[in-house]
Amino acid sequence: MADCELCGAMKVGVKLVKTGKTEVTACSRCIEKLNLGPKPVAPGLARAFASTPATGTSYSSNRSNPRRGNNLMERSEKDLADDFSLRISSARKQKNWNQAQLGKRMAETVNVIKSAEAGKRPTDSVIRKFERILGITLMVEHKSIDTRVLDNSPSRRGRTLGDYFTKER
Repeated sequence: MADCELCGAMKVGVKLVKTGKTEVTACSRCIEKLNLGPKPVAPGLARAFASTPATGTSYSSNRSNPRRGNNLMERSEKDLADDFSLRISSARKQKNWNQAQLGKRMAETVNVIKSAEAGKRPTDSVIRKFERILGITLMVEHKSIDTRVLDNSPSRRGRTLGDYFTKER
């Protein structure tokens, strides 16, 4: 039995928990209210932790060498869908999950879910999590922009709006 360093409760069962960059002793009520319990590992990271070699290297040391070709935005054939926020929120509602439940399943904060549903572009790894957890497609085929030449005149200045209107009359 000890004292909780957060709420001041005396002679209660406490656990050593990490808050920010420090460790404090906190009671179970503070741990639950402030969400200081152990954070779940995202499914993709759990596989990465399991596949790290037993040579003593940690996962964080492997992260300094990012794999090439893993960034979805570097691939020119796919773009983030214009209606990605609508797709995310409708898929979440179809599964009858609130934003907190989706965040928990993705091992992301509620703020990440809220900002994605508000239209802010999420990171590539979060996009992949949304696609995997919700079973939706957010990356769509790249739309090419068609261009046409209006006038093949040999003048160096090119065609202006005035040229277009005088030719139409």
